[in-house]
This record gives sequence, structure tokens and C-alpha cells, in this order.
Amino acid sequence: MSGHNKPNINFKQINDTALASSEHVIVNWVPDGVRKGGEWVALNPTRNDGAKGSFSININTGVWKDFATNDGGSDLISLVAYVEKCSQGDAAKSLSKFLEIADNTINTSAPIQRQSKPANTANEFKPNFNPPASAQSKCPLEHPKNGKPSKYWDYLSTDGVLVMRVMRFDLNKAGHRKKDYRPLAFGSKGCGSQRWHWAQLPNNRPLYRLNCLNAINEIVICEGEKAADAAVALFPNSFVTCWAGGSKAITKTNFTLLKDKAITFWPDNDDAGQAAINGLKAELDKVGVKSFNVIGIGLFKDYKPAHNGTLESGGKWPDKADAFDAIELGWTQEHIKTALDKGLLFTNELPESKAGADSVPFGYNMDDRGIWYTDDKSNSKRLCSPIELIARSRSGLGDGRNWGILLRFKDFDGQEKLWNIPMQAFATDGGSEVIRGLLERGLDISSHRDAKRKILEYLQEYETSRRMSLVYKMGWHNKSFVLPDSVIGSDSNVMYYSERPAMCKLGINGTLELWKSNISKYCSGNPLALFAVSAALSAPLVELMGYESMGFHFFGDSSWGKSTLLNVACSVFGNPEKYKCTFRATDNALESLASSHSDMLLALDEINQVDSRIIGDIIYMLGNGQGKHRANERGQAGDSQHRWKLTYLTNGEKTLEQYLLEGGKKVTGGMEMRFIGIKATFNDSEADKKNKGIFNHCHEFAGGADLSNHLNRNMKNNHGTAFPEFIKMLVQQDFKELVAWLVKEVDKFVSTNLTAEAGGQVQRAAAKFALVGLSGELATKWGITDWSKGEAYAAAKECFNSWLNTRGGEGNMEDKQLFDHVKQQFDLYGESKFKRWDKSTKTMADNPSTIIDTHVPTPSEMWGYREHLDSKSPLDGDTQDVIYYVYPTAFEKVICKGNDHLRIARLLRDKGALVLRDSEFKENRLKTKERIPGSGKTMRQIYKIRGSALFNDNTEKSHD
Repeated sequence: MSGHNKPNINFKQINDTALASSEHVIVNWVPDGVRKGGEWVALNPTRNDGAKGSFSININTGVWKDFATNDGGSDLISLVAYVEKCSQGDAAKSLSKFLEIADNTINTSAPIQRQSKPANTANEFKPNFNPPASAQSKCPLEHPKNGKPSKYWDYLSTDGVLVMRVMRFDLNKAGHRKKDYRPLAFGSKGCGSQRWHWAQLPNNRPLYRLNCLNAINEIVICEGEKAADAAVALFPNSFVTCWAGGSKAITKTNFTLLKDKAITFWPDNDDAGQAAINGLKAELDKVGVKSFNVIGIGLFKDYKPAHNGTLESGGKWPDKADAFDAIELGWTQEHIKTALDKGLLFTNELPESKAGADSVPFGYNMDDRGIWYTDDKSNSKRLCSPIELIARSRSGLGDGRNWGILLRFKDFDGQEKLWNIPMQAFATDGGSEVIRGLLERGLDISSHRDAKRKILEYLQEYETSRRMSLVYKMGWHNKSFVLPDSVIGSDSNVMYYSERPAMCKLGINGTLELWKSNISKYCSGNPLALFAVSAALSAPLVELMGYESMGFHFFGDSSWGKSTLLNVACSVFGNPEKYKCTFRATDNALESLASSHSDMLLALDEINQVDSRIIGDIIYMLGNGQGKHRANERGQAGDSQHRWKLTYLTNGEKTLEQYLLEGGKKVTGGMEMRFIGIKATFNDSEADKKNKGIFNHCHEFAGGADLSNHLNRNMKNNHGTAFPEFIKMLVQQDFKELVAWLVKEVDKFVSTNLTAEAGGQVQRAAAKFALVGLSGELATKWGITDWSKGEAYAAAKECFNSWLNTRGGEGNMEDKQLFDHVKQQFDLYGESKFKRWDKSTKTMADNPSTIIDTHVPTPSEMWGYREHLDSKSPLDGDTQDVIYYVYPTAFEKVICKGNDHLRIARLLRDKGALVLRDSEFKENRLKTKERIPGSGKTMRQIYKIRGSALFNDNTEKSHD
């Protein structure tokens, strides 16, 4: 072998070392750039590059690409070779020296690794941005397949030389007209000569009509050539232009000639036009424009052109309308000048600019046809149809968990799909779960081998600063209210997300004024209807006030119209037939229903459909605001527990107590406070109950049935407008001040309508009635109900008093039940369990005889003695009272069996039924000392109970 062999170079080791310090290497050879995610985006140092964006290097892999020239390479050695215009070997030596790599990277023993220069393929198009003037005459005027265009536009340089031609074809396919644009650019493919090709310039595209720019400083930019041509007549003293390729091609346009110019942008009247505003402004900011204004579409919606350049109200502005449509509608340059002079031309409501810019992974790009990947040999392959990455998503709970990416795309039928992909899905079976989900939702994915893998890479490496917090139930999120398709409040980065149809059937039809005149109007004069609507509006205030969920139950005969009360309440939110729910569901289904109606009304029709044995459990579940804790697949506590705060309304023919008795259970105080029963009529006579039912005032109708029919007919066409307006007004309030006012007014309601002796349970119920009434008053104040001031509050008071009278007083439910239990014992066994003791013989005034007639039979199970006290009165007639002397064991173990005997004794004492001496009463005693038959001279501890006080709830406290 010859001794003059060139040394072999260990390209792999040099490349690996360079990658370990990739950013250091890249900045040294390509200094004029900026890092975006995992890429270095820079000016190409080998050519006169006007803007960053087309030349980028992947910091993690070393792959680089210039999309303007299609130059590229797969590692950092080829990058250095490209920049220094040297061979791969010399580039490797430069890198070794720069990185101070040991000399053993260049030796004679290592195998030779050849690095080829990026080769152009036969399909590679190399554009010429400065075609010769003679080329214009050779530019085609017809397309080989589409024939003659319906219109074409020439993009000329400032010198008037043709740079690009765009043709439009109006095709008729399967009976549908379709626009097709075909661009022509000058350049070469492979080793062929330069000529016109049916291709788009990859980057640095010229603006339209540059030959008219001259020294004009006022610039008008439109979307599309047709609009720009039309706008020339409306802005004769401005340079009117557009960019080529639609809104997604803004970044591929050369705007450098607009530096220091005053820009006016006229967007199309569509979503793409609004989306283009921030993208265009960002590109213009890079070149340094003087100013940037946007023509507002509101001008054309609010005004129409009149004679002599004046404007009058009543405009018309179709979807997708632009400058061409303005001229068709009669707008002239005089009308535009009038709008400018009056300050109507420009809008101040620009779309919110998102912080930062998206960084598309190296080698990928997206156009109207789909997402494409270009490898290091400039081979491009389509991966799938277009996918819009809306934002990186995360949990709306603020815990920084459940990250994902929120996507929007269209299926094969053009139906738009929204899908949030959890990031953990990318770690499942190599991301197959993601691909299955995209395919199942109808995304058009190419069939070639690498398409699926490249789609996963694209989605994972796509960098965006946009964030969206996803919540899975509607209602309050911080100080904003989340609805299925909107957020009312200041937080625009939160949204409701569910791929399943919402269980809460919100809906809007008609206008608020129609709802007020056809439904709300007829609630006036009818306390129950006023209360039902006010209860519906109270739902979002439950969370603000920190209350437990509030439940109200309308009960009474089937002919009274209880369902109409629920329908009227539901009309605040949507169509009652769809919004109203049924009790006929499992526990789990009711949990889901409640959660989906959080901070809104839950209307449950016909409680009689529920098994009476589980009604109590359902009431506690709804009132407590949370479902069952469920374990996950590992047996650990899951995090999917349903939670809610709401107001719910129900109806039925019976009271809660009657339903529970059917199941062998009794009402507890907790149930009563969570499920407040209101009799569904305030009419006293049977005739009025039958004729009017739930209504007190039937207005112009013959009776309650006619009024119910009117309401039910009109609610089908007028519904769902009141609640959004109520929330819009609510979020404008200072929550701290609003809650303070509500607390003050609730306290006033409670203190005004209850005595000082009222139990805590009744006070809780009164507070709920008060909140309902105050909710109705807020709606009246904000012009939502059209009721008179004070009507809703008075209705809540009337409903509260009706509930209180039906309940039987202000005491706590448990006390009432205990007291009723004791009365029942004495009712049933007062004669049979107590031996009669007549104190007819007395040895001293205060010491009655304890000797009794031994012939009087003794009960087999004796609880004590009873003494009959006769009283004669010329006014009231002769009366008799009974005093029971109860053995402590009988009272505590038998009469109070299963209950707290001390609590019952204290309750009897507070009711005045326990007879005590003054000293015993002051010492807070419950038993007294008496000499009773069989005890001799010894005083025995007994419970002494006065019968008249036991059976009279209003009797004052009694003690000797």
C-alpha cells in the first residue's frame, strides 16, 4: 500500500461530540438567529437572506434545511461544509479543531465514512426571484388541465418585471362550483433549464402590484387579488396590495419594502380574516412599519352608503365580504373618507394577541391540503389532512395535571371535530392510542409506512405558548361562568370540554323581551310561579354564598299544575321539554345529572317514580353536593368524584314524610332542610283550588288550566334567554360587595320572619327562602323579569310562611319528633300503665296521703302513678288535669327507648311539662323528689309530668 494515503476521519465521533455542544457549534457558524423550541431559526449566511424563518437547524439532531432554496443536510458536519463552502472532510477538521477533539478522531485505521452533499432530485424546484424581462412573454396563459382561467393576476417587481402569476379557475365538479388557484413561478427543476413552472415560490414571495408602490407611504393591504383590485377605487391615493397564498402564507411573504409605511389592513368578513390580523401585524412589526390599523367590519354592518358620500344606519355586510363586495353595495371613496373623518373606519377591538409564536417541528409544514414532511433529501410526503393545534391543555382545577393537546380538524364529510389528546396517550403502545383516536374521528391519514409515526412526532414536538384550561362541568370557574360554547367573564383561557352530548340541555329561542311578555309577565300576582323562577335564578348564587345545594318540593293534587311550576323555572335555561329531567334514574345517573347542572337549576319531575326506600339517600346526596368516592383500577381512591352546587326543584302529590313512611322510614331534620316542601296552592276553598290550582291570579284567563296552557305553549318558542343575561350582569358585580349585601339582607329576612326561639334548622330554611327572593329581586333590578320591585321578595316570604305552617312551628324537626313520640306513649298507655292515685286523705296541707285503695287493680307493667286534679270554674266549667309520677327506670328505659332520655327530659322541661320546684328548676334538674305510695316516709326521685302541658305545645314553663 502507498504510504501517502490520506488519514481517515471518524465522522461519527465528531458528529456525536458536536451534537453534545450543538448550540455552541450552531451559534458559531450561524450567528444571526434565535432559538424557537428545539430549533435554531436564523438568516442564511450563504445568501442575501432578508428575514428569519426559512433557514432552521434542529438543535437535537443537527438536521438543517433552507426551505427557500431546498438546501439541507442531516448533521452538523454537512452544515459547516455548507457554510464554509468546503468538503465534508475539511468541515470535520474545522469542527475537531473548534471542539478541541483529540487527534485520534483523524487516523488511518478508522474506516472511511463518506458524507455526500445534499443532492437535488429531479422534482426539486429552484426558484429564480429575478426572472429576465424577456421571460414574461413566455409565461403560460392556460393550464394544461383546467384550460383558460377565469382571471389571472401578475405579481410584478418594482421594476415592472413579472415574478409570479396566479390563475383562478372556477370549476364545476359534481354540480358544485369550486375555486382553484394555480401559481406560476420562474426557475428550474433538477438540471433542467430555467422556465415557468406550475409551482409556488417557497418563500420571500413578492407583494401584489409592487410596480405601483413608488414613494407612496399610505398602504392598504387586502386579502386576495380580487379585493385589492377593487380597493384601488376606494383608496386612490394609497398603494393597495395583498399577499399570495391566503392567510396561512403570511409568513412566506417579503414585507421589507413596507418599512416605515402606514398600514391599513382590510380583513375579509370571516374567521380567517380575523385570524390573519395578528399574524400580519407580527410580520409587519419585524420589518418596522410606522403604524397598523384595521378596517372594522362593524362599519359596514351598522351603516350603508347614501347620497353625496354620506352614511345612514342599516348596513349589510355578508359573510366573507371584502372590498369587492363594498363596491357592489354602493360604497365609494367619498363614503370611505366620511367614515374616516367620523372615526368609524378603524376598529379598536383587535383580536387578543397570543404571547409568543408557534414553532413547527423541523421538516414539517402545513397547507390547505394537509401536513407535509420534507426529509433531508428534499423529498416531501403528505401525512394527513390539516390539523389545527389550538393550545396545550391542562386541568381546569389549577393543579398542573392532565396535560394534553387540543386539536381541531375536519373528517371525511367536512364535519369539524374537536379532540383533546391526553399527553399520556403518546406513551401507550408507541402512541397507537392517538392514531386510533384520529382515525376513529375521521382524520384522513396517508397510507405510507412513516405517516403515523411522523404525525405523532409532529404533534409532540409542535411548540406553542397558547394554554387552555379544560373543565368538564359547566358553572363557575374562578370569576367566570363556563357554558358549553362560551365563557361569560374575564377568563378567556378556560373552556368546557366534553366529547359526549351535555346532559344539561341548555338552549335559546326567541328574545328576552318575548320571554318577559309571554312568560315572566304572568308570574306577577302568583307567588308560587314567582318563587319557581326566582329559585332557578338563585342557582349560581349558591356557590357564591357558600350554601349547601338548595332543594324545594312542590306537593299537592295532580290537577293543580305543579309541572307548570317546573316548566316556568326551566324556561329560564332552555326548552322545558328538553331541560327538565326525571327522577327515573339510578343513583349514579342522578350524580351525573347533578354534576352536569352545577351552578344551574336541576328540575326533577315526579318524585313518585323513585323507590320510597332510597328517597332519603337521594336527598342527602343532592344536598351534600358530592357523589360516591370510587376506587380506580388499582384499588386506590379515584379522582372522578362528582361535585356540584345548585338549586333543584321537584314535584309530587305527597309530602316527603308521606313518601318515606311508605318505605318504613321517617323524616330527619337533615332531610327536611335539604328538601323543603311547599304546598302547591295558596287557595283556601276547594273550588278555588280546582279552578286556579297553583295560581292566585289568572290574569285575563278563565282559570289556572288556561293560563298553564298558555305558558306551556309559549315556553316552547321563548326560552333560555334570561339566564345568560343574569350571568352577564352577575359577573360585572364586585363579588365581595354583592355577597356582603346578600348576607345582610338574608339576616334581615330571618330575624323579621322568626322569633328568637326558632331552631337552627328553621333559620337555615329561612335563609334559603331569602336567597331565592333576593335572586328574583336582582333579576328585577337588572331588567330581566319585568316584575315590580319587591314582588319576588314577598313571594319568598309567603312561601316560607306556608312551609312553616305546614311544618307545625319553629322548632327543630328532631325535637318535634321526640316530643311527638312521648305524647304518643302517654296517649296510648296513660291509663293502662299508671295506677290511679287519689289524694283524698291528707295528714298535712303539703303532705298528701300515700295510702291508696288496695282494691284498685295494679297494672302488670306499671310505669308509675297518675293523679287527677279537678278544677271548678263558673266561667270555663269543670275541668280535670292529670299529673304523672313516672318511675325513672320506666321513663328512661321504656318510654324513651331508643332515644336520648336526657334530651327528652330537657325538652319536656323547656315545654313546661316537667313539674319542678323553683330550687330544682334553678339548679337545672330534671327529676324531683316526692313521697309516693309504697315508699313510706322516704322521698323518691321521679319524673313528674303535667298532662295538660304535655298536650299543649304553647304551654309556658311550669314549676312549683
